[in-house]
Amino acid sequence: MLEVFFYSYLTSIFIFSSGFFFSSKILNQKEFLKFNLLQTGLYGIIFLSFLALFLNFFFKLDKNINTLIFGFFIIYLFYFNKVIIKKILLISIIIALICSLLLIYETTYRPDAGLYHLPYTSILNNEKIIVGLSNIHFRYGHTSIIQYLSAINNNWIFGDKGILVPLSLIYSLFLLYLINEIRNGNNKIIIVFNFIILTFLCLKLNRYSDFGNDAPAHIFYFFLISLLIKNFKKWNKYNASELLTVGAYIIFNKITLFIGGLISIIIIILNKSIKLLNLRLVFFLTLFTFLFFLKNFIVSGCIAFPIEKTCISKAFWYDANSNRGSNAEITMLENEAWTKSWSNQKGDRLSYEKYLSDLNWIKLWTKTHGKRTLIKLIPFIVFLFIFLILIYNVNKKDEKIITNLNSSKIKKFLILIFIFNLLGTLIWFFKFPVFRYGSSYIITSIGLLILLICWKKILTIDILQLKKIVSYLTICLLI
Repeated sequence: MLEVFFYSYLTSIFIFSSGFFFSSKILNQKEFLKFNLLQTGLYGIIFLSFLALFLNFFFKLDKNINTLIFGFFIIYLFYFNKVIIKKILLISIIIALICSLLLIYETTYRPDAGLYHLPYTSILNNEKIIVGLSNIHFRYGHTSIIQYLSAINNNWIFGDKGILVPLSLIYSLFLLYLINEIRNGNNKIIIVFNFIILTFLCLKLNRYSDFGNDAPAHIFYFFLISLLIKNFKKWNKYNASELLTVGAYIIFNKITLFIGGLISIIIIILNKSIKLLNLRLVFFLTLFTFLFFLKNFIVSGCIAFPIEKTCISKAFWYDANSNRGSNAEITMLENEAWTKSWSNQKGDRLSYEKYLSDLNWIKLWTKTHGKRTLIKLIPFIVFLFIFLILIYNVNKKDEKIITNLNSSKIKKFLILIFIFNLLGTLIWFFKFPVFRYGSSYIITSIGLLILLICWKKILTIDILQLKKIVSYLTICLLI
């Protein structure tokens, strides 16, 4: 327990320091005291992931170079004022406790970790980028940038155990971020939305063994939508840069959540915020977008494996043999077929192509993955139903309601985001309908639908009464 706490505590400090470096040097936010501490920690996750990817083009991420990186950011911490250092040291205790609880009681074996997450991380610790690596195992072609974050935390202080900490840290940071936004927020719409996400986080996304590469991607997707609603009509150079950063990171985590990156770009265009973008950040993201897709190409011969249209067949390491598992087309077909319950056929199994040729798969899917999806959603929906009953039984109204004009604009904005998420949910259903692949689309759609349906009640309820209800329910969720 003490060892896990110690590693988590130091990693938290490491992440915060990296986040402040990124916010001040790349996002160009100079005033440390105005930083949202937990938000800055999430940016530290992003920056370290990018840094590890960059370094791996030139070096193996071994304990020597990782220890140097760790040491640099610990020293960089002393450039902050005493108030910031004290806050980081204190909040890291809470984060380390949450991380420890997630890790020490986890005994479930997850095959994906042993199948390719941990082996790929080990490769990063021992080798530079390897040409054609996906020919050894096709899953190496679509690994997440999270593996780079895990790899850079393997140093002489933590050893191999350090690679286990970042996943739990992402969860802990976002959990505290939501609680902080709910406690200190004065916008009822964002308070309700953040509470809905917190409900899902506590009820269904609370086991370390279930995190894999999916949970971090979903967490950053939720973070993006929260930022969008929070910063409605308050766009400035810093906020627009944040939006673009998080949107890019979501895609680097999980290409299936590309809607997140798309929303970021479209909102920036609609708000005419392109001219507000920090040129330093634009260069940074352009560089790392290029490096990320270059890495994909070097490893698999495809810019976005296993999407065959992004593959360059003339690359000598690209596997053009359709009889092999590392072929992009076969990988795509196999993944789609399995998510649509191909393996649950009785008797003679149809080929992937035949099984996917029509919509007959839906009948079998509803009995397997569809049923499991519903079972996973039931506790979440029941808890939200209780929440709605409570707020509808509050009679006291808030007289400080935002103007009809402004509320109308916010509502239209939420409808726009809802449409995007509905599109994402439809793509999920028709292409990869397993809950863990599209849960952020589904949960965000449900959350936004609740906001739109209960719009008038949320706007008229007294904010102190709302916070009181949310606080009691949050305590129940955390327990």
